[in-house]
Amino acid sequence: MMRSGDSFRATQFPVRNDLQGIGPLVEESFPELLVSKRRLRKVESIECVRMKRDAARQNLGFSSRPFVLCGLPVRRPSKGVLLHERRNGHFVLQVTGHPSYGLPWGQDRLVPIFLATQAVRQKSPQITFDSAAVMLDTFGMQQGGSQYRRLVASFQRIFGATIFFGTDSQRERATVVHRARFNFMTEARIWYSREPART
Repeated sequence: MMRSGDSFRATQFPVRNDLQGIGPLVEESFPELLVSKRRLRKVESIECVRMKRDAARQNLGFSSRPFVLCGLPVRRPSKGVLLHERRNGHFVLQVTGHPSYGLPWGQDRLVPIFLATQAVRQKSPQITFDSAAVMLDTFGMQQGGSQYRRLVASFQRIFGATIFFGTDSQRERATVVHRARFNFMTEARIWYSREPART
């Protein structure tokens, strides 16, 4: 409490220009508390999957066993390369590409997943699309001729590939080899008309 005769003296604190934001201080003192944007997106994706699973609203996809255990190449194979081999433990996948279309690679991996999923949903091994637009929409691609040609090229590479899948396992004193050879599609008819259908 101040009386009328008392004097008041204000103390001034020096102004500092070297103040830092909280981010660098936390980074320096507690680096284990920081989460990168990439890791945060991953955590958010995992949480979204768990919430949908708990609410029974998942988008399920299906794939054949060989492509789950041993994947197709991610990068475009070198020109002229028509054989891809991938091992996972005692499982082995060999894919031989068609001389005209080459080896399936990259986004081509989505074609078997989408087709297997459609086969389960339609309860039929024969997959049909009402139009090229529906086909592109199913694969999450934009409408357009270039996108359609890209998708057709993926189908051609998957269709033309011969797939060998099997195991090399050692049991006691004998080596057990089990192999299967198959093509992912037995028939493919992909076309579209530039003219409207005539009645």
